[in-house]
Amino acid sequence: MPPNASLGATRPSRRPLRDWRVVAGAVAAIGAGWLVWAATLGANPAVSARVDSFQVVSDAQVVVVVTIERPDPSIAVQCLVHAQAVSFERVGEVPLTVPAGTEVSTRLEVTVRTFKAATTASIEGCRAIG
Repeated sequence: MPPNASLGATRPSRRPLRDWRVVAGAVAAIGAGWLVWAATLGANPAVSARVDSFQVVSDAQVVVVVTIERPDPSIAVQCLVHAQAVSFERVGEVPLTVPAGTEVSTRLEVTVRTFKAATTASIEGCRAIG
Protein backbone atom coordinates (compact mmCIF):
# COMPACT_ATOMS: atom_id res chain seq x y z
CA MET A 1 0.00 0.00 0.00
CA PRO A 2 1.36 3.44 -0.85
CA PRO A 3 2.38 5.66 2.08
CA ASN A 4 -0.39 8.26 1.52
CA ALA A 5 -3.18 5.74 1.03
CA SER A 6 -3.91 5.44 4.73
CA LEU A 7 -4.30 9.25 5.09
CA GLY A 8 -7.03 9.46 2.47
CA ALA A 9 -5.01 11.88 0.30
CA THR A 10 -6.43 12.43 -3.12
CA ARG A 11 -4.80 13.87 -6.15
CA PRO A 12 -6.05 17.40 -7.05
CA SER A 13 -7.90 17.76 -10.31
CA ARG A 14 -6.00 19.41 -13.18
CA ARG A 15 -9.23 20.39 -14.92
CA PRO A 16 -9.47 24.04 -13.63
CA LEU A 17 -6.03 24.81 -15.08
CA ARG A 18 -7.03 23.36 -18.45
CA ASP A 19 -10.27 25.44 -18.44
CA TRP A 20 -8.27 28.61 -17.71
CA ARG A 21 -6.01 27.98 -20.70
CA VAL A 22 -9.03 27.59 -23.01
CA VAL A 23 -10.55 30.87 -21.75
CA ALA A 24 -7.21 32.71 -22.09
CA GLY A 25 -6.77 31.37 -25.62
CA ALA A 26 -10.26 32.51 -26.64
CA VAL A 27 -9.69 36.00 -25.19
CA ALA A 28 -6.32 36.25 -26.98
CA ALA A 29 -7.89 35.20 -30.30
CA ILE A 30 -10.67 37.79 -29.97
CA GLY A 31 -8.14 40.48 -29.01
CA ALA A 32 -5.91 39.65 -31.97
CA GLY A 33 -8.89 39.79 -34.34
CA TRP A 34 -9.93 43.21 -33.00
CA LEU A 35 -6.34 44.49 -33.33
CA VAL A 36 -6.13 43.42 -36.98
CA TRP A 37 -9.54 44.99 -37.72
CA ALA A 38 -8.63 48.31 -36.03
CA ALA A 39 -5.22 48.47 -37.72
CA THR A 40 -6.73 47.84 -41.15
CA LEU A 41 -9.42 50.47 -40.65
CA GLY A 42 -6.95 53.07 -39.31
CA ALA A 43 -4.39 52.42 -42.03
CA ASN A 44 -6.77 53.50 -44.78
CA PRO A 45 -8.47 56.74 -43.67
CA ALA A 46 -11.11 58.29 -45.90
CA VAL A 47 -9.22 61.59 -45.77
CA SER A 48 -5.92 62.93 -44.44
CA ALA A 49 -4.67 66.49 -44.19
CA ARG A 50 -1.51 68.38 -43.31
CA VAL A 51 -0.29 71.94 -42.91
CA ASP A 52 2.41 72.59 -45.50
CA SER A 53 3.21 76.09 -44.31
CA PHE A 54 1.83 79.08 -42.48
CA GLN A 55 2.69 82.75 -42.36
CA VAL A 56 1.75 85.12 -39.57
CA VAL A 57 0.74 88.23 -41.54
CA SER A 58 -0.23 90.32 -38.50
CA ASP A 59 -1.53 89.98 -34.94
CA ALA A 60 -4.97 89.48 -36.49
CA GLN A 61 -4.27 87.18 -39.45
CA VAL A 62 -2.47 83.96 -40.38
CA VAL A 63 -2.30 82.47 -43.88
CA VAL A 64 -2.16 78.66 -43.84
CA VAL A 65 -1.38 76.37 -46.79
CA VAL A 66 -2.94 72.91 -46.36
CA THR A 67 -2.97 69.75 -48.44
CA ILE A 68 -5.97 67.41 -48.35
CA GLU A 69 -5.50 63.80 -49.56
CA ARG A 70 -8.56 61.76 -50.56
CA PRO A 71 -8.26 58.27 -52.04
CA ASP A 72 -11.73 58.86 -53.51
CA PRO A 73 -11.86 62.47 -54.81
CA SER A 74 -15.61 62.24 -55.36
CA ILE A 75 -16.03 62.61 -51.58
CA ALA A 76 -16.42 66.12 -50.12
CA VAL A 77 -14.32 66.87 -47.03
CA GLN A 78 -14.65 69.20 -44.07
CA CYS A 79 -11.76 70.15 -41.75
CA LEU A 80 -11.06 72.72 -39.07
CA VAL A 81 -8.01 74.97 -39.48
CA HIS A 82 -6.95 76.79 -36.32
CA ALA A 83 -4.22 79.10 -35.03
CA GLN A 84 -2.64 79.04 -31.57
CA ALA A 85 -0.84 81.66 -29.52
CA VAL A 86 2.43 81.11 -27.67
CA SER A 87 0.33 80.20 -24.58
CA PHE A 88 -1.28 77.31 -26.57
CA GLU A 89 -4.55 79.21 -26.50
CA ARG A 90 -6.64 78.80 -29.64
CA VAL A 91 -6.85 82.32 -31.07
CA GLY A 92 -8.68 81.70 -34.34
CA GLU A 93 -10.29 78.98 -36.39
CA VAL A 94 -12.07 78.55 -39.66
CA PRO A 95 -13.96 75.55 -41.06
CA LEU A 96 -12.64 74.42 -44.42
CA THR A 97 -14.91 72.57 -46.85
CA VAL A 98 -13.39 70.94 -49.91
CA PRO A 99 -16.05 69.96 -52.46
CA ALA A 100 -15.94 66.73 -54.40
CA GLY A 101 -13.57 66.93 -57.32
CA THR A 102 -11.30 64.93 -59.59
CA GLU A 103 -7.92 65.33 -57.84
CA VAL A 104 -6.74 62.98 -55.10
CA SER A 105 -4.53 65.72 -53.62
CA THR A 106 -5.87 69.25 -53.14
CA ARG A 107 -3.70 72.15 -51.96
CA LEU A 108 -5.46 75.23 -50.57
CA GLU A 109 -4.54 78.54 -48.97
CA VAL A 110 -6.72 79.52 -46.00
CA THR A 111 -6.78 82.83 -44.12
CA VAL A 112 -7.47 82.55 -40.40
CA ARG A 113 -8.46 85.71 -38.57
CA THR A 114 -7.14 85.86 -35.00
CA PHE A 115 -7.93 87.96 -31.95
CA LYS A 116 -4.35 87.69 -30.65
CA ALA A 117 -0.92 87.08 -32.21
CA ALA A 118 -0.59 83.48 -33.39
CA THR A 119 2.60 81.42 -33.37
CA THR A 120 1.41 78.25 -35.10
CA ALA A 121 -1.37 76.77 -37.21
CA SER A 122 -2.87 73.29 -37.35
CA ILE A 123 -5.56 71.33 -39.12
CA GLU A 124 -7.78 68.82 -37.37
CA GLY A 125 -11.04 66.95 -37.47
CA CYS A 126 -11.01 66.16 -41.18
CA ARG A 127 -13.91 63.98 -42.19
CA ALA A 128 -15.77 62.96 -45.29
CA ILE A 129 -19.18 64.59 -45.68
CA GLY A 130 -22.14 63.86 -47.89
